[in-house]
Amino acid sequence: MMPGRVAQFLLLAAVGTAEAEFVAGDLHEEFAELAKCRGRRAARRWYFRQVLRSVIPLLTLRIRSGEFTRALLAASLAVLPLALLDRLWSFAYSQIPLKDGLDRAPALLAINVGLLVLSAAAAGSVLRTRPQAIATAALSALLTALVLRIAPGSAPLLYAFSALAAAPTGCVAAFRWRRSR
Repeated sequence: MMPGRVAQFLLLAAVGTAEAEFVAGDLHEEFAELAKCRGRRAARRWYFRQVLRSVIPLLTLRIRSGEFTRALLAASLAVLPLALLDRLWSFAYSQIPLKDGLDRAPALLAINVGLLVLSAAAAGSVLRTRPQAIATAALSALLTALVLRIAPGSAPLLYAFSALAAAPTGCVAAFRWRRSR
């Protein structure tokens, strides 16, 4: 029996590399006991509540250890090309009369997403552990959302969804590819 994937993802994104085995192992043992006694649904609810209660203390511990800083740096490097290209395209289009913001050709948006995937893959290829990869993927998705939010003009919906999916996918795919070799 396994707890929910969302709860596991949140836990691995919040916990540091050093504590990942211990925290996840302890919670999984309790989950298995509760699943036997109370049922699977109650055990999943309990697991999710425990993860939500633990996220802030685990992130605080991770920030103090410096591991969060490394994950944030890798995620920033993954999203940096998106921010720079959005500014570049906005500047270039502002020089053309009657054009401004993100309302540009789909080919330019595809270039942005493609470079986002490549830079996220580069950031993911240097990660060593699964919790680092998950944390970097989660942070890159949050930073991508932030970049899209502060970008001038409105981003097309398909572009926004593509960019939000591309950053974490690139990080995790490169990490898995590197581990398989």
